[in-house]
Amino acid sequence: MTEIKTEITKVTIFRDGARVTRTGKVTLSKGPQKAEINGITEYASADSFRVKGKGPAKLSSIDIQTTTEVFEPSDDVKPLHDELEELQKKLEEIQDDLDFHNGRLVNLTSMVSEFSNYYGQVYAANEGEIGQLTEMDKTASKMYLDTKKSIHILEDKREEVTKQIEVIRNNLNKIGAKRRTESFKNVEVSLELTEDSEVEIEVTYQVYNARWNPIYDVDLLPGNAKLRRMALLYNQTKENWNNVDLTVSTATARPVQAIEATPYYIGVYDPSLERVRRRESDKMKKSARSMPMAAPKSEKPPAPPPEMMEEFAEATETVSGIAVYELPKKVTIPSDNEKHPITLIEEDLESETIHYWYTEGMAEVVAQDEVTNGGNVILPGKVKVYAEGDYIGETSISQISPREEFKLGTRTAYDVKAEKKLVHREVEKAGITRGKLRRSYKYRLEIQSFSKIPVEIDVFDRVPHSESTSIEVKADWEKFGVKEQHLGILEWHKSIQPDQKTIIEYDYEVSWEKGITVHPPLP
Repeated sequence: MTEIKTEITKVTIFRDGARVTRTGKVTLSKGPQKAEINGITEYASADSFRVKGKGPAKLSSIDIQTTTEVFEPSDDVKPLHDELEELQKKLEEIQDDLDFHNGRLVNLTSMVSEFSNYYGQVYAANEGEIGQLTEMDKTASKMYLDTKKSIHILEDKREEVTKQIEVIRNNLNKIGAKRRTESFKNVEVSLELTEDSEVEIEVTYQVYNARWNPIYDVDLLPGNAKLRRMALLYNQTKENWNNVDLTVSTATARPVQAIEATPYYIGVYDPSLERVRRRESDKMKKSARSMPMAAPKSEKPPAPPPEMMEEFAEATETVSGIAVYELPKKVTIPSDNEKHPITLIEEDLESETIHYWYTEGMAEVVAQDEVTNGGNVILPGKVKVYAEGDYIGETSISQISPREEFKLGTRTAYDVKAEKKLVHREVEKAGITRGKLRRSYKYRLEIQSFSKIPVEIDVFDRVPHSESTSIEVKADWEKFGVKEQHLGILEWHKSIQPDQKTIIEYDYEVSWEKGITVHPPLP
């Protein structure tokens, strides 16, 4: 058996896994040969291994095996363990002394209390002198102070020893445990060589302890949005990716299933039929358990992305909108618990700034950009938004399909001022309109632009709407240029030239039967 030394040369990282490629060379003699690639991470999926190579040889078979190795601690760990044992013994001795002195303190307190109570009775009977009480008090006070001092000294020693123990334990944790066991995957390859030659072996497999999360920077400019796509990579595979060709894919490594639609039957409940169905179901479950499991189907690895010639990653849209980004330079991603950010691409997207004002809920006009996505999917993630280079905030974005429109960058529009005014309000009592009550309103919406360029604005307002036949709302919305009106929600779209003002005026009336109370009250 000949061992082939391999290195990780290429990685394709998915949203929930990675495909790793190892390559290595070995010189073999003519005839049947067996070679072995050792030390592959235990997180590699056994049924995902693929082997191919170059050279005058035929590949007969591959076999995947799992081995376990036990690692003993290095020699420099033993002195630390010995020192730790000595410190723990010292800590136990200090604690014993502390327990003794604390007990002594309790006994002193109890003794002084009992003596004071007893001597008070003796002194009252003229059988004792006051000097004896004074001498006892001095002696007890000295013993008490000496004991407290000893306790403070022991507590300081205990704290110092505890800190030393903590330092040694931290050092031991850094070096490693006394003994650890690790598992590895090994690949055994059977070859048939036609001549003595050097052959190149390439092993590809998938791991699931790797992933990436998308983040974005968007700079909103007049007429377009500059989108920078970035990825936060996580490698926890126990394999360092040193100087590898990296491809980032928006695909997922887990299998996806298309579920066929089945009829939804309903009927009259019959207990006897339910028992029959249950017996049939139990038989089918027993039969399914007795049948051998089918071997999982191997997935053909996707074709490699094209080589890129640009500074940023080259983005390619594959089937079903999946995008892959191939990095232009080799990268190193160690196996750890840290996140590793990389920049994918920067692209210009079509964008149009739309202003928005809802009179009832907003004191100020806001601006939004309606952006049209390019040919690559935008995955859900956090977005830092800029307007012409100025940071305006951070938000989250949902999944955006290729060429889908979406809104981004909601911000206060300081170059547009808007105000709603009640111009006229009239109340008519019952009797004038045949026993009905009526109120009429007239409003004016004034929108002033201070922008240097034309402004497109969507204006929304609302009027009362009732589904009751006893309450009626009347207005001529076509006359007032309303773009759309639904359930009392009014929409206008206006184009305002620089330093110009536009005015929207509308009126409506509400009438209702006498004795009806309108709720909530009208303005």
